[in-house]
Amino acid sequence: MTKEQGAGRPRKSDSKLTKQSIIAAALPIVQQHGVNALSFRALADQLGVTPMAVTYHSGSKSELLADLVEAAFRDALGEIGGRTATERARLILVRYCTCALRNAHLLRAVLNDTSIMGPSLYRITESLSQNTKILNDGDKGDVLLHLLIDYTHGFVLSATANNDNPLIIDDFLRGLDWILDRVVSNDESTK
Repeated sequence: MTKEQGAGRPRKSDSKLTKQSIIAAALPIVQQHGVNALSFRALADQLGVTPMAVTYHSGSKSELLADLVEAAFRDALGEIGGRTATERARLILVRYCTCALRNAHLLRAVLNDTSIMGPSLYRITESLSQNTKILNDGDKGDVLLHLLIDYTHGFVLSATANNDNPLIIDDFLRGLDWILDRVVSNDESTK
């Protein structure tokens, strides 16, 4: 005679819930509907588990958001080629902007709470910083770095807020190239 399982916790062997499965379910929700649409109950319903099980595997909502940011931007940098610092900076920003356009709701969340900014975003910033220091002739204030990051964030926020006349990556590139063309005059060809 077999014993049927009653109410209560599922047996560990029955549980297939993982942090990765939660992230995989949560990311499309945030990408399409925003951070406010994300709830442990919605995830639990989608995954066929209890909200407590989701919380157990993912931690707080802030921890889940940090994991989502990391998952969304993990592959944004990729291999960076380019002969010059200008080419490398452009490539970094194009890849970041493309990824940020897909994940604009997460970008807004990061801008509202920088504690959820993960290692991937720090790597992107550091890689860009290495190249802007060459272009900026070592400016300790990182003015060019901040200008490029602010321009990129502003573009993403504008592009994703304007449904009547959507901006596309070519619009971003026109502005980016305009900025970088003014910097190249710093005799970048030897760097």
